[in-house]
Amino acid sequence: MAYADGNLSTATGDGANASGFGSTATGNDAQATGDWSTATGNHAKATVGGSTATGYYAEATGKNSVALGAKSKASHDTNHRAAQAENNAVARSNNYTDNRFGELRQSLEHTEKRLNAGIAGVTALSSIPYAAGNKFSYGIGAGNYQNGNAVAAGVQFRVSQSTNVRLNISWDSAGNNATGVGIAGGW
Repeated sequence: MAYADGNLSTATGDGANASGFGSTATGNDAQATGDWSTATGNHAKATVGGSTATGYYAEATGKNSVALGAKSKASHDTNHRAAQAENNAVARSNNYTDNRFGELRQSLEHTEKRLNAGIAGVTALSSIPYAAGNKFSYGIGAGNYQNGNAVAAGVQFRVSQSTNVRLNISWDSAGNNATGVGIAGGW
């Protein structure tokens, strides 16, 4: 004989018991004792509110848990598992995004240092003074731009009364160097 003792409950099958509010027990000795629980299958048990046990000897013993299949057992809240899986996916996505932005920031900082050092190198090259009227002269210069620094050296050779040749080189704080060669003439 089946027992549906809970309000709005249903029980079918020999020895089936639906004692939880709004519970359903279907199958021989099926037990739906939690409110809004469902036990379907011979000897299936859904003992906590919102739990579902479907299959021969299936047992759902956790709030909102679901046990599917013969002799299966579930004791965890399936909504919690879904929420935890979603939270984990969001955390992984946030971590990936944070890492990518961190890499981008490092790349931009590295590029900025190289650019500032290059500007300092050009400043150092343009700061080299030369002695006018000499056949040969040399000079050194230094430059700074924000966090970049550089030194430069150069030589100038007067090839003829109206022609000069110049060679310059600079070394900057980013480990780069720049060279320049020029010729000037006049009449």
